[in-house]
Amino acid sequence: MLQLQMMLLTAWWAAGDAVISRIDTARHDDRGEVTATTAIIVILVIAAIAAGTIIATRITDNANNVPTP
Repeated sequence: MLQLQMMLLTAWWAAGDAVISRIDTARHDDRGEVTATTAIIVILVIAAIAAGTIIATRITDNANNVPTP
């Protein structure tokens, strides 16, 4: 019986250590930092929006310049 109790206690300690280790890892995770890839994606999205705006403006100007019959 004592051997079974020691095995259960050892398993309980190991589980507790694993939980504490995961919590400690989560606290020191690098999430929230802006990576270079994210910055490049943001720049490309801004450029695409600007290009779309320029194209839409040119189409609108051309449509306004069409003479009415």
